[in-house]
Amino acid sequence: MSQPTKFQKGDSELYRIVSKMMVPAFILVDFSISDVVENKDNLQIELREKTDRIPNALASEEHVNLDGFCNPIEVLSHGFSLKPVYLKIYRRRWKASGSKIHHSNQYDFTIKGIKIVPELGIFLNEKD
Repeated sequence: MSQPTKFQKGDSELYRIVSKMMVPAFILVDFSISDVVENKDNLQIELREKTDRIPNALASEEHVNLDGFCNPIEVLSHGFSLKPVYLKIYRRRWKASGSKIHHSNQYDFTIKGIKIVPELGIFLNEKD
């Protein structure tokens, strides 16, 4: 009987696979993983909104500019290796050319009133 072939993956591919295990798929639709930071007490995965997610309020504008990021949103995702994993989510700010009015997209990342991702909230609720 033949042994299965194991393919060697580079560091960046392993990083991508492991990070995706910790970030819910519904968030990765609109956000990309930009960094992973290991702190003394936790892991933090930073996500940035994809550049093609222009808010509906600006959809009819001919020229739209990126204008930085909103304050990040931090939510608890999972706990691995005895360290909690937090997602630090940056939504982009947009404005029409020549305008000073900023727009950003709104997302539901958490269960209302709890700063944890829905999958973890449902899991914890089932255990009670």
